[in-house]
Amino acid sequence: MTPSQAPIDVVVVGSRPWPAELPDDDLNLRTARALAERLGGRYDVIVPAGRARPGPVDRDPVHVHRVAAYSRPGFVLAARRGLRALRERRGPGRRPHVLVSSDPLAALAVESSRARRGRPHLVHIQGEVLTPGPGYGGPVKRWTLSAASRFVVRRANGVRVAGDDLRDAVARLTSRPVALIGDRVDTRLFTPAGGADGQADQAASDAIMVGGLSSAKNHRAVVHAWARVVRTHPDAVLTIVGDGPRRSSLEALIKCLGLTDNVRLRGRVPQDHLVSLLRAARCLLHASRTGRRPRAVLEAMSCGLPVVCSDIPGHREIVPPGTGLLVPPDDIAAWAGAITTLLGDPGRAAAMGRAGRAYVVEHHDFETNIDRMADLIRRLSAAEPEPVR
Repeated sequence: MTPSQAPIDVVVVGSRPWPAELPDDDLNLRTARALAERLGGRYDVIVPAGRARPGPVDRDPVHVHRVAAYSRPGFVLAARRGLRALRERRGPGRRPHVLVSSDPLAALAVESSRARRGRPHLVHIQGEVLTPGPGYGGPVKRWTLSAASRFVVRRANGVRVAGDDLRDAVARLTSRPVALIGDRVDTRLFTPAGGADGQADQAASDAIMVGGLSSAKNHRAVVHAWARVVRTHPDAVLTIVGDGPRRSSLEALIKCLGLTDNVRLRGRVPQDHLVSLLRAARCLLHASRTGRRPRAVLEAMSCGLPVVCSDIPGHREIVPPGTGLLVPPDDIAAWAGAITTLLGDPGRAAAMGRAGRAYVVEHHDFETNIDRMADLIRRLSAAEPEPVR
């Protein structure tokens, strides 16, 4: 914040829990701190407690308020109570300048709260929430999500989106500001091998997967494909980072396919070690059947890796042509072919890696996008207040 800019108070409502331990390198906390420093005012965050104990957590200059919520409607009610408590605690002379919600559910809590009256509201919209596909559940659930998303977009004073297609769809629903601001990747930490930040891990791998071991992440399809890859690349190694409920079944599959020397399950690793593992790999694989834009893909691209991803909307948004390959999620032959293509053509793989790194630096750099978000919040704060429709 420059000396000429007045401090701006912000209250953020998010429907996903933050980590119970809340380490300093947590991306949510880093984002909140960076915005608080740029805006210069009080910065409050209301989130469900999840596994943590409900109550306030002071991580100056960020003030986190964990609320007890055991269902979606329960979260809306708990968030409204949290907003009311903050409003009463601040007093009439210290109302927030801007309210921010991280998703449609959080936005419903904001829009139904008295704190919304006379205050601008910025909502984040991402994924297929306007026109949700089968991955979001049954017809009733998808219709409800679509209706809620359209409702909050029309009422909000500003909307932040992370993709061009979504920006165009949102712009058709509102005349308010719609800002394209990408996700946040620390491109100074996630750098290619041989950079100034350190050396690559000695245990190099030909491919790496990063993410929780759940059925939605579709590790089984890639492991089956890897059995085909080793027919032409007998020493090829796949490193899988992450843990979860499917670990034991994945271990059994690896053993059944005779891949114990070709597939390594590393479990969860600290962030600095993850960077080393990414730098030591030749490509990243991400096979999810559904989901938003996975940060693991962007972090790998920031490290200069070409990527092979399932052909789903979340991946299409962040893997432009020339940075990686998209294949059907459950087409094992296509996975094996794409992986073999990259392993057999190092020049093409390197060119993809360079293009991916350039794309992430331009569109998803942490510091750049924090500046963009702070500027958007300042614009909404400075605008003339409008009555809630």
